[in-house]
Amino acid sequence: QTVTVRSQSSGINAEYGGLSVVVSVLLLLISGVESGVVVPGEAVPDRTGFQVLRLQTDSDQLVERALQLADEHELNDWVELNRPARYVDVMVTPESSARFTRDVAEAGIQTSVMIEDVEDIIKRHVTMKKRSADSDDKYDYTKFNTFKNVEKELHRIANKHSDIAKLDVMGKTHEGRNMYVLRVTNEIKPELTKPIVLIDAGIHAREWVSISTIMYIINQVVRNPGNDTLIKAFLDSYDFVFMPVLNPDGYAYTWTTDRLWRKNRAPNENSRCIGVDLNRNWDYKWGGKGTSANPCDIDFRGYAPFSEKETKAVRNWVDAQKSKIVLYINFHAYGQLWMTPYGYSLDTPSNEKEMMKYSKIAVDAIKKVRGTDYNYGPVYSTIYPASSISVDWVRGAEQILIAYTVELPDKGKHGFITPEHEITPIGYETWKGIEKLLMRFGEEKNLLRTNEIVIV
Repeated sequence: QTVTVRSQSSGINAEYGGLSVVVSVLLLLISGVESGVVVPGEAVPDRTGFQVLRLQTDSDQLVERALQLADEHELNDWVELNRPARYVDVMVTPESSARFTRDVAEAGIQTSVMIEDVEDIIKRHVTMKKRSADSDDKYDYTKFNTFKNVEKELHRIANKHSDIAKLDVMGKTHEGRNMYVLRVTNEIKPELTKPIVLIDAGIHAREWVSISTIMYIINQVVRNPGNDTLIKAFLDSYDFVFMPVLNPDGYAYTWTTDRLWRKNRAPNENSRCIGVDLNRNWDYKWGGKGTSANPCDIDFRGYAPFSEKETKAVRNWVDAQKSKIVLYINFHAYGQLWMTPYGYSLDTPSNEKEMMKYSKIAVDAIKKVRGTDYNYGPVYSTIYPASSISVDWVRGAEQILIAYTVELPDKGKHGFITPEHEITPIGYETWKGIEKLLMRFGEEKNLLRTNEIVIV
């Protein structure tokens, strides 16, 4: 037997012929990386002692220096930032911590610990029972759910609410999982005839709260629309289209093997490293800033735009319906950021003012629920350069005028490992933001087919 271990942090390949999988476990304990092992029996990474540090700066120049230091120390598996607040979060290994914090201090950047032990927080928020990707439990809206349970719940919704909901498969992944599209509208027809509100989630596998949030919204939209004047108005006026899990293979992998996996699970030619960052694979300004040509990097863009089955499936669906899509929202985590295009540069769309206006309406409504504070602005200047992303392609290539990328809570206390008690509050406040946006947008564009609601 040959066990191959791929270190995405160090870029080192190693083959150990005839050794047991225990060797790969030990190597992963040392490197603590996003595993790219390509054989059965893959080890679960152990990140005991790994910390997430917040690098707090007081200038844009120091933000750039913080990012540079993370790159120099090959600490790229968890790097998140908020440019308006001028901080960068970086996950450090026990081996890299002392040298990295020394270099950060010498650069004049303050450091604090956001997560003391990454492995501990993973274990506390992901029970062993729910580590099984084949878990066959009933869907629970107060907990995180496996892909299999999400799939079952989508079928249940479509069957129970067949008068307003229709479930389609828009494609299959490398590992053969279905990619689902759920349509919800009153007087549903085979063809989409109303203005389309398109919402997707789960393009980055580890961002579980994006999937729980879109499922919460679906549940709100299909429950008792006849008894809710606002929901009825929305379903009379729009075709809601939900793509709940854009990266099914990666999401399943976060349950079985690596909770912090981000990419899909397709093999890469001439590399033992697995996966493409699906949100760097779109054909608009492909291959620019914020992407990597290295298959072992966490933001690997693929060898060509739309090289992946997942992005091709979405492209084909959107291409067929783009003339009717009036609003696009792409859920991520974390950071509490409501962002407009573009990510590839400081260029902005011609209707940026309009998009910023609706951003403010949404984030103000969210804040009223329980004080959750979002920053808003273009991707490039609000978080970081990120080319070939879905929101840029939707706005720049497909000319869908109102398009957002939303980084859901929190601001770093738990990062990607959202505790389950936050699922419902995040879902509720996010829906309230979208609800208010749709009300104002619908009124101003004369899209709402009702006289029963008052816009305030």
